[in-house]
Amino acid sequence: MTMIRQLRALLVSLFALSLCSMGFAQSAQIRGQVSDSSGAVIPKAAVRVVDQRTGAERKVTTNGSGQYTVPGLDPSVYEVAVQVPGFSTAVSTPFTLNVAQNAVLDFKLQIGSSEQTVSVDGSGLQINTTDGSVSTVIRPEFVRNMPLNGRSFQDLISLTPGVVTGSPQSSPSLGQSGEFSVNGQRTESNFYSVDGLSQNTSPGTGAGGPALGQGGTLPSATALGTTQSILSIDSLQEFRVESSTYSAEYGHTPGGQFAFVSRSGTNKMHGSLFDYLRNNFFDARDWFTDHYGQPQTPLRQNAFGGTFGGPLSIPHVYLGRDRTFFFLSYEGLRLTQSIPSSLQYVPDTFMRQEAAPALQPILNAFPVQSTGGIDYGSAASPNLAQFFQSYSAPSSINSTTLRLDHQISPSFRLFGRAAYTPSSTRSRALSVVNNSSADQQTYALGADVQPRSNLNSQIRFGYGRSGAKIAKSLDDFGGAQPIDLRQAFGAIGPNPSAGMALIFPVAFTSVSASETANYANQYNVTDMTALSIARHLFKFGFDYRRNQSNFQYANPSVAANYFGVAPVLANSGPASIYRLFPATPVSNQFALFAQDEWRVVPRLSLSVGLRWEVNPAPHSSTQNPVYPLVGTLDNPSALTLGKAGGSLYNTTWGNFAPRLGGAWTARAAENNETVVRAGIGLFYDAAASTLGNVFATGPGTSALCSVSGGLPIPASAAQTCQPSLAPPYSNNYFVVPGFSQPFSIEWNAALQQALGSRQSVTISYVASNGRQLVKYAQLNAATVNKLFGTNYFITNGLTSSYNALQLQFQRQVSKGLQALASYTWSHSLDFGSTDGGLAYQRGNSDFDVRHNLQGGLSWELPNHGKSEFERAILSDWAVDGRVMTRTGFPVSLTGSSYLNPVNLQIVAPQLNLVPNVPIYLYSDSYPGGRAVNSAAFAQPTTGTSGNAPRNFVRGFGEKQVNLAVRRSFPLWDTATLQFRAEAFNVFNHPNFGYINPTLGNATFGQATSSLSSSLTTLSSLYQQGGARSMQFALKLQF
Repeated sequence: MTMIRQLRALLVSLFALSLCSMGFAQSAQIRGQVSDSSGAVIPKAAVRVVDQRTGAERKVTTNGSGQYTVPGLDPSVYEVAVQVPGFSTAVSTPFTLNVAQNAVLDFKLQIGSSEQTVSVDGSGLQINTTDGSVSTVIRPEFVRNMPLNGRSFQDLISLTPGVVTGSPQSSPSLGQSGEFSVNGQRTESNFYSVDGLSQNTSPGTGAGGPALGQGGTLPSATALGTTQSILSIDSLQEFRVESSTYSAEYGHTPGGQFAFVSRSGTNKMHGSLFDYLRNNFFDARDWFTDHYGQPQTPLRQNAFGGTFGGPLSIPHVYLGRDRTFFFLSYEGLRLTQSIPSSLQYVPDTFMRQEAAPALQPILNAFPVQSTGGIDYGSAASPNLAQFFQSYSAPSSINSTTLRLDHQISPSFRLFGRAAYTPSSTRSRALSVVNNSSADQQTYALGADVQPRSNLNSQIRFGYGRSGAKIAKSLDDFGGAQPIDLRQAFGAIGPNPSAGMALIFPVAFTSVSASETANYANQYNVTDMTALSIARHLFKFGFDYRRNQSNFQYANPSVAANYFGVAPVLANSGPASIYRLFPATPVSNQFALFAQDEWRVVPRLSLSVGLRWEVNPAPHSSTQNPVYPLVGTLDNPSALTLGKAGGSLYNTTWGNFAPRLGGAWTARAAENNETVVRAGIGLFYDAAASTLGNVFATGPGTSALCSVSGGLPIPASAAQTCQPSLAPPYSNNYFVVPGFSQPFSIEWNAALQQALGSRQSVTISYVASNGRQLVKYAQLNAATVNKLFGTNYFITNGLTSSYNALQLQFQRQVSKGLQALASYTWSHSLDFGSTDGGLAYQRGNSDFDVRHNLQGGLSWELPNHGKSEFERAILSDWAVDGRVMTRTGFPVSLTGSSYLNPVNLQIVAPQLNLVPNVPIYLYSDSYPGGRAVNSAAFAQPTTGTSGNAPRNFVRGFGEKQVNLAVRRSFPLWDTATLQFRAEAFNVFNHPNFGYINPTLGNATFGQATSSLSSSLTTLSSLYQQGGARSMQFALKLQF
């Protein structure tokens, strides 16, 4: 009983301690065993770990098993010394600890005087010998030297095996979708953190309504989609991508865990000043701009800034060396961007002349059809015509970060970080000018405490505030005649918007005007306590996040759709008048975890963990309540509305996620080690953002007045409507009461082989199965339930699977050369790759890329030349390169939706495949020389689904090489002036993106834009897949 009471007291103490301390997965740790020459372990050995940059020390002693552990270390360069009376002092050579690294460094002491020093090689610590996780570190040298378009680190993330961009077919708005799929997970299933705190603080699209970016799902981004809102390149130390079977410290999502560490000051004053210049004079024209004979519009970019850091000292008052440090970073961008031509459509001259008089000013607000473009109409049958014209758009970014570090004592450290990044950009869709802005503020505080030699605790508090705004108006682009579109449509209200859509068989086009915004606030507290006992390192912690979203919505929104030319001539198109009074969603997410890292024997380590995640349903923080649904979709006749403010679904209290991993050093020969690793785990997804639609388009929060018979423009005030709780409920979103968090089961097996002290190659099998993935059901219950019409229901039920063979080669800096390369051969399958994709059919997932090769190299060239003159010319040169090549993404061909008479759900089917007809056509007349053959497909019979497999047609692959050449000129002491010339897509290989998937459209099956213009989560100027562009830079470093 005494032992049970002691164990109970220990567990209670550890839990209590975890509630007042915090640890975070960005910290590195080092552990090892101290023994004598015979292999006998040595207890109570004094171990001292010294940060070579700041002079900070950590002291521990070995336990009864001869083990020592030093957790909570910042990524840096360290030296370890071990002292025991009667033995020579052992001192390691300086070695680098990377972010979230678990390094093992054993010492064998020799009998002798403690004044004698024996050097121990610490260079071979880069091989993972502690757990079964799959991860990739992007080290500081790569961060500093790789050619990065837009000084944004998306290209660095892509170096990780199993990582692909989103599909060019999805074309989401910024804040609407994530950028990467990691090992078959959805693009919104990744978690970004900086210094251990959440950076998933995106407010959404700025469209004034719910989006996937809300609820802590997507990372913050600038208005251009770049990563300065997370960290600027010069304030980033390094980062790690945990891509599979990571430990219980990580959670919230089953995708990639992107752990970033900010730079801090050191004992030496250091800093930089830089200026990056771009001009379209050095750039190639986009393929489509050249194809349509359009001139290249001007591009001018000036990216400038600097850093400054060191010990924080006040002359004659305070000396901060070894104790207090600061680091300040600023980056600015001023850009006038050239947007390449893409094929679009406008009303032709015949339609403008023959339309109803009230609509003629609106049609004239479209650009005029392009000379040389195809006009699909005639005087007898007006239609759409082609339009293509490039344009320039201004943008700006201002990113400032300040970090302070203070060491009160060797066992107590504090740090704080503040960052502010406002940005803006202008884009357009035809004559619609989109003025977008984004503002991000983040604040972080932390403390690291080591109360005992074997106990370490850390705590972090974070707050993030972000906003995104979009203002749309009309101008005279392309010969358009601008008008006040909202007034022309009769949109009157506190914040009106208006839009016209022309939906013709040949194509679709539209114009709109509105002013909207999204805001988000996030609070984050995380914790971890590490306790070393015998051969075990126990970790306990918690993670709490509170997310709140606010909308500045369009009210009312008047939109008219014209299906063909007849309603345009008659001024009687189906229309909708939409009013919103949304609730404000608030979500609370909480997790506890426990982890045991057990070094069974020196060559075998096990990692066992358990994470408990609790994700209650989001609720409203305003007077506007949300209404839960009562009933199931299996019995639509019994569906009814629940109590106002009731929980949307019952909280699941049993979301326990076990993790298990192991590493066995099969061969321990120095510089020739062979390590076998394996891991398996269960990973939950909070899935908070997908529920946002309920708060904006639920009963009582929205009203949609549909005028199916035709609405004359302008609309009258009498035709507007107000939100109401009176049935029938239509065009609303509901959460099915049995909703639960999606999860994935992930597993892997890997073999890593050292190739000397600085190189290694890893071959891995990585797999996952997704379960309970979110899906939407569109149900028309009007025939069986008078309370409900056609609505959307959020539920679970989809599955996915992923299998991959992954290869990775890593070389640390040696003789001036560093390299990282990866190859992935994979297959990803699912029933739907997004929540709202109603065509749920098993097939290749939207981000299924079979072959993906990524590589990066940084090489400090050897100095040559015998004479002083030759050395002045040939010395201090370096080359940095980035290679990316992959096969194509799937293309989902679309057919017509229909109502399933059995379950009353609306389904979007596939097309029918015509036998014995080639799928592709090849000709120089098509962009990229290839098109999908429209004759190979046919619309299925009404009410049936087609037989063409989902996502079996493929788009274009990608090939791109980025190259940088730099020269450093020594100035004084450690000061240098560096010149850089960078070329992106240096060989100007055309990369094609979006494929028109709609059968019956004039360009069905053809590429209609470049890859850079199709991957819309990042500005096309900085996105991969564009025409060759160059930039030049000067950088002063001291």
